[in-house]
Amino acid sequence: MEKYFKLVCLFSCFLVLFGACKPIPSVPTATITADVSNNVVTFKLATTNSTAYKWRFGDGDSVIVYTSTPVIHTYPKDGTTYSVTLFILGPGGSATATTTVNIPVMTPMDLLTGGSAFPKGKAWIISSSAGIYRANPDSSLMIERSYPAALLTTIDLGEAYTDKFIFFSNGNYVISPQGGGALAGLSYCSVNNIVNVQPQGADSLGLTYITPYKPTAALTFAFNPGKTLTIATTADGVSSTNESFSNVNTLSFSPDGFLGIRDFMSECIVQELTPSHLTVALFLSNVAPQAPLVGQITKVLILSFKVAP
Repeated sequence: MEKYFKLVCLFSCFLVLFGACKPIPSVPTATITADVSNNVVTFKLATTNSTAYKWRFGDGDSVIVYTSTPVIHTYPKDGTTYSVTLFILGPGGSATATTTVNIPVMTPMDLLTGGSAFPKGKAWIISSSAGIYRANPDSSLMIERSYPAALLTTIDLGEAYTDKFIFFSNGNYVISPQGGGALAGLSYCSVNNIVNVQPQGADSLGLTYITPYKPTAALTFAFNPGKTLTIATTADGVSSTNESFSNVNTLSFSPDGFLGIRDFMSECIVQELTPSHLTVALFLSNVAPQAPLVGQITKVLILSFKVAP
């Protein structure tokens, strides 16, 4: 019995010694640094003993990754402070690291073009999740009628939701017809004998889709703050009225340039501009080709754009 007890003790000691030699994984650690360029932030991570990472960026977005390589995130608002949290997992357990990011107030040109954070330009597309609004072509811009989201798809012009409008910080501008054409006014196409796709539906807003469409090269644009914009409007295609819009921000383009819809007038009023959202008032004409004042403005369409993915 004593011999058996000694053997059990020796075996127990062996297990204790063996267990003491087995390494215990360390708890993961991490330090976050953030490089801010306008509203685009590159998060860099110095970490130990970690295998998985969940980022919460403070704006409602999050992402799970499995490497410690830099993560780039674009924030939706400028002039805002965001609290960022990183959850880290590793063989030794979990840990949390936090930091704050201050997105500076951005100039309109930086909001539109992305500035230095977008060396290849910032691309915008018509938002299919936003409605379209028809407004009076006078200084009130009072909404006459609203149309649901994805309207262009409903009237068989959905290709327009893929077309890109790319703004560069040096004033260059590129139209990239991903859908193969360009959204345009029916009257404009009729007057200029431009081939187009006929829309479907009782109310197509006087729009069509030019196809094929080859955009002009070397386009430019200008952002015009605090401008007084005066346009000629007509209700019947015969008599004309001048309407003035005071202290508005506008976008103007070199010949053949336009944003969203190609029509007789390309300059538009910018109603809202954030890092991720652009709303403009576009001036269109549906005057019959044979009318004396063909091309004069008859209506305003308010379109929303989002940053292209």
